Amino acid sequence: MRCALFPIGRSLSLLTLVLFLSACSTKKNTAGTRFYHSFASRFNILYNGEVAYKEALEAQQKGNQDDYTRLLPLDIARNKGTQSLGKSNYETAITKSEKAIKLHSIKKRPLNNTGKKLDDKEKLFRQRKEFNPYLRHAWLMMGKSQYNMGEFVEAASTFSYIQRLYATQPEVSSVATAWLARCYVAMGWPYDAETLLDKTKRDSMSLEGRRERQATTAAYLIETGQYKEAMPHLRASIKYAKGRQQRARLNFLAGQLETLLGNPRPAYKHFQKVIRSNPPYELAFNARIQQSEVMSLGPKAKTIIKKLQRMARSEKNKELLDQLYYAIGNIYLSQRDTAHAIGAYETGAEKSTRNGAAKAQTLLRLSEIYWQRENYIDAARTYAACVSILDKEHKDYRQSEERSKALTLAEPHLSAIKLQDSLQRLAVMPENKRLEAIDRVIEALKKKEKEEAKRNNQQNQPANTPTPQPGMNNANAGQRGQRGAWYFYNPTTLQRGAQEFQRRWGRRPNEDNWRWSNREGLAAGGEGNAGAQANDSLASSTDEMQEQEDQALQDSLKNDPHQREYYLAQIPFSEEQRELSNQLLSDGLYNGGLIVMRDIQNQPYARRLLERLLANFPNIPDEQRAEALYHLFLLSGHLGDEQVAEQYRQELIARFPNHKRAQLVGNPLYERIAREGKHLEDTTYQAAYAAYEASNYEAVHRQYAFHTQNFPEGAHSARILFVEAMSRLYGGNRKEFLTLLEKLIKTYGKDEVAEMANEIVKGVKAGRLLSDSKYSQSDIWQRRRTGFSTGDSLSTDTLKADPFTAYSFVLAYPSGAVDEDLLLYELARYNFSSYMVRNFEIEILDNDGLSMMAVRGFQSYDEVHAYAQRLYADRHMLERLQGIRSLLISDENLRMIGVSVSVTDYEDFYQKHLSTLPLPESTILDEPTDLPVIDPDDYEPQTKTKEEGEDTTTTSDDFPFGF
Repeated sequence: MRCALFPIGRSLSLLTLVLFLSACSTKKNTAGTRFYHSFASRFNILYNGEVAYKEALEAQQKGNQDDYTRLLPLDIARNKGTQSLGKSNYETAITKSEKAIKLHSIKKRPLNNTGKKLDDKEKLFRQRKEFNPYLRHAWLMMGKSQYNMGEFVEAASTFSYIQRLYATQPEVSSVATAWLARCYVAMGWPYDAETLLDKTKRDSMSLEGRRERQATTAAYLIETGQYKEAMPHLRASIKYAKGRQQRARLNFLAGQLETLLGNPRPAYKHFQKVIRSNPPYELAFNARIQQSEVMSLGPKAKTIIKKLQRMARSEKNKELLDQLYYAIGNIYLSQRDTAHAIGAYETGAEKSTRNGAAKAQTLLRLSEIYWQRENYIDAARTYAACVSILDKEHKDYRQSEERSKALTLAEPHLSAIKLQDSLQRLAVMPENKRLEAIDRVIEALKKKEKEEAKRNNQQNQPANTPTPQPGMNNANAGQRGQRGAWYFYNPTTLQRGAQEFQRRWGRRPNEDNWRWSNREGLAAGGEGNAGAQANDSLASSTDEMQEQEDQALQDSLKNDPHQREYYLAQIPFSEEQRELSNQLLSDGLYNGGLIVMRDIQNQPYARRLLERLLANFPNIPDEQRAEALYHLFLLSGHLGDEQVAEQYRQELIARFPNHKRAQLVGNPLYERIAREGKHLEDTTYQAAYAAYEASNYEAVHRQYAFHTQNFPEGAHSARILFVEAMSRLYGGNRKEFLTLLEKLIKTYGKDEVAEMANEIVKGVKAGRLLSDSKYSQSDIWQRRRTGFSTGDSLSTDTLKADPFTAYSFVLAYPSGAVDEDLLLYELARYNFSSYMVRNFEIEILDNDGLSMMAVRGFQSYDEVHAYAQRLYADRHMLERLQGIRSLLISDENLRMIGVSVSVTDYEDFYQKHLSTLPLPESTILDEPTDLPVIDPDDYEPQTKTKEEGEDTTTTSDDFPFGF
C-alpha cells in the first residue's frame, strides 16, 4: 500500500506546488504572492547583497584614516580616501538590490473580493505604491551603498524616490528622509537639509527614523557651525552608534566640539571615553594629545609639556612626532610663549616622517605666526612647504597658496636686505666681536649638520639591525645592498668629504693626475720617467708651488662655510665692496617695498621700506625715486596720513614734472577719479556709446580721448576703443578704422570684443565687404560668424527638425547682464528638488558676448518641452527668468548658434517647424528609467556566471530551493 500511495502523494505535492507558483506573479497581489516575493527577494537575492554590504562597511572601518587636525566627520564616508574602500562589495550590494526590485516588485493593488467596506487601516494599505514588504531593505541598502561610496547625488536621488514610494509608511519614509537630508549636508547644501528636517519635525517616525534623524541633525548643525546646539543630538548619536570604533570616533568629535566651546572638563571626559573604549592606537594617541591640550589651560602646562616630550622620545611614537610637537606648540602658544611655540612647531615639521595632514597643520600654524610677526623670509619657506602637502579642499588652502606666491616674489629682495644689513653691521664691529659672531654661526652650522647626519644614519639603519660597534668588521658594508651604507650613497658623508677636499686642496678640475704640476712632461716622457720629470718640475718651482698651495688653501677656506674666511670674504670692508652692498640693499628695498605693497598688502611695512630707501640712498636712479614717491603718496593716503601724502605728491610733481606718475597725480580731476573712478569711467563709456548711436562721432572722439587720458587701463578700454574704431569707419576714415582694430587685437587679445575685431580684420583681408549696417550691442541676437554684410543672408535649411534626438533647454542672455552664479544655483536647485531621478547636467557656453546656460540630458523634444512647461509654471523660477530668452533646441542645432545661425534665425525656424508638432498629454520626467519591473513569468535569464550562494542550474528563475 505504501508503495502504491507514494506516487499519488508525490503527484499531489507537485500539483500543489504548480498551483502555488502559478499564483506567484507580480501581476497579482495576494497574501501568497506577497509572501513568495518577499521570501524570494530576501533569501534568493538580497542575502548575498547584505553580506557584501556588511563586508564593505567593515573594510571601510578598518581602513579609514581620519584627519585629527580638523573636526572629524560624523560619517567615515565623508573621508575621500575611505570612499574607495569596499567599493566592489558596495557595487555588488547595489546590483543585488536592483535585481530584487526588477524581479519581485509588486505594484498592482489587491482586489476586494469580499465586497465589505474597507476600514482606515485597509485603505492606507491599498494606497501603497509597493506591496512587497521586504523590498524596502533593497531600496535602503542601495541608497546607503551609494552614500558610503561617496556618490552623494545618486544616493540623494535614491532616498528621494524611496521617500515618495513609501509615503504612506512612516517607518520607511522617515529613514529615507533623514538619509536624504544627510546627503544634502554631504553635498554642501546644509540649508536644504534644514528645510527638509523642519518639514518632518512633527511627523511620526519609527525608532530607526529617530536615530537617523538625530545623526543627520547633528551633522547639519556641525556643518553650519552651531556646535552648542549640535551637542544634544551628537550625544544621542553616540548612544545609538553601532560598533565600538564608531562610538569612539563620535566621542572624539564631541570632545573636539566641547574644546571649541571652551568647556575643558566635558571635553576631557569625552576623550577619556575614547581611550577607555580600546580603539585603534592612532585614535587613542590623538585622544591623549587632545586631553593634554585641554588641561594645558591651567597651571599644569609645564608638567603636561614634559609628559608629551617623554612620549616624543618613545620609539612607539616615532611616526607621530609631528602631532606631538604640534600639541606642545599649541600649549606654549596658549601660555603666550610664542618663541617656544615656534621652536616646537619647527621641530615637529623637521622630524615629521609623513607628509600628511598633521605636518601640513603644523606648517600652517607656523606660517601664520611668521606672517603675523612680519617674518616674511621664514614664512616664504614654511608656506611653500605647507602648500605642497596641504589638502586642496582645506578651508585655508586658497589663502595659503596666494600668500606663498606673494612671498616667493618678495623673499629674494627681503633676504638681500637682511643679508646686506648683517654684513654691513659686521664690517663696523670690533674684530673680536666680529669673530665671535662668525664663530656662533659656524657652531650652529656644525650642530645642524651633526643632527642631520645622525638622522640620516638612523633612517639608513635597517630595522632590527644592531648599530655597528668600534672594532667590528665593516669591510663588506658597501655590498650589503642597503642604500646609504656605501659612502657614495650617503649624501651627508659625500658633502662632508667634498668640503674636506676643498679645504685641503681648493677647487680643482675633475681630471686625471690633478696633483702633477707639469702634466706635459708626464705625457711626453711616459711612465718610465714620470717620477723623475715630476721631481725636476717640483724642484725647479718650489716657490711657485708654495704660492699656489697657499692660494689654494685660501680659496678652500673662502669656500668652506665651516671656516672664518668664508664669512670674512663676504663682509664689505673696501669702498668697492660697500658700493656693491649698497646697490644690492637699495634694489632690495625698492623691489621689496613694491611687492609687499602690491602682493602682501602690508602697507605700513611697505611704507617703512620705501621711506628707508629715500632716506639712506639719495643717489638712486630717477625712475626708482619717482616710483617710490608715487607709491609713498598712495600708501600715506591709504593709511590716513593726508598731510604726508600731499608732501610726497608735491615733491613728485616738482622733481619729475614730465614723468607719467607726476602727470597722473597732477591731473585736476585726480581726486575725483580716485573717489569715483569706476562710476566716472562707466559714465564716459556710456556717453561714448550713446553718441555713437546718435551718429555724433565728434563726441565719440572727445569721450575716447578723455577715457584714454584718465583711464588708460580701465575696465572699458577695449570696448570704447572698438566704438572709436567704428566711429572712424562711419566717419569715412577706413584706414584709421583698421589701424584701431589692429591695436585692439594686439592690446586686448583675450577680450571678446577683440575676437570680434579679429574676425572683421580677417574678413577684410580675405576680400569681403564691410557691412553698411551699424554695430549695436543689441545685435547679439542676430550675430553669426558667417558673412560680413547684411546681403549674405543665411539659409536655415541646415537646421534639422528631428524630435527624437538629444535636446537641451537653453537660457540665452548678454554676457554680464545677469548674475550668472545665482542663476546657476537656482536652476541646479530646481532640477535637484524636482527631478531627483534624472541627473540633468548644466553647461555654460559663451559666444562673442552671448552667454547660454544649457540644461542637457533630454532624450526627445517631448521631454524638453515638458521640462520647460513645468519650469515656467514654478512661480519662483518664473521670477528669476524674467528678461532671459529660452530655446528648446537639439544638441546638433545648438552647435550652430552664433556660428552659422543666429538666435533670431533659430527662433524663426522653431516657430515654423517645431512649435506645431503634436505633443503627448503627459510626459513623465521624474520616474527611474533604469529599473524596469519584470514579471518572473516573463523573465528570460541571460547567460549567467555562477555566483556564490546562488543556484544557476534552473532556467525559469534562480530560486535556490528547486521550486
